Amino acid sequence: MNILIAIFFLIFATFTSSTLIRRQDALNGFKECQGNFPNKITSHEFTPNPIVAGQVVTVHMKGIATVPIEKGSIYQNTVFYNNEQVLQHNDDFCKEVVIPSGFTCPVEGDFNFVNTFPADTSPNDPKNSVLEFFVRMLISNPDGRNLSCIEGNVKFSYP
Repeated sequence: MNILIAIFFLIFATFTSSTLIRRQDALNGFKECQGNFPNKITSHEFTPNPIVAGQVVTVHMKGIATVPIEKGSIYQNTVFYNNEQVLQHNDDFCKEVVIPSGFTCPVEGDFNFVNTFPADTSPNDPKNSVLEFFVRMLISNPDGRNLSCIEGNVKFSYP
């Protein structure tokens, strides 16, 4: 009888722990974009959340580069509000993300980057409100080959 209880407990503990692991959201609400992207972003988070306009944002991104991310690669952030594009940033991925994280291009294999940047502001920003935007982040090599893409909703606070 004690063996049956022990087996039941072991099965229950295994099921419970594996279920908790699967429920964790390593991309924090983001998902991989539709399409074929050889490099995977396996973890993505940013602070503060929501992002505060005019303040510094810290982004932590981990992944696997099976195709090297070459010098001159572009990191494109496209922001939509109510299904309309409101902003697009095209930055040099190596200069803006890789080098500040203490690495160099080309990037191959596992990567783990931390980047900080100021959240954009404009005179037309709303006051005392929080808005939710849809953001797509795409990394492309200089030859135009898309390597990684994630997308999801991000809240911005406007004090």
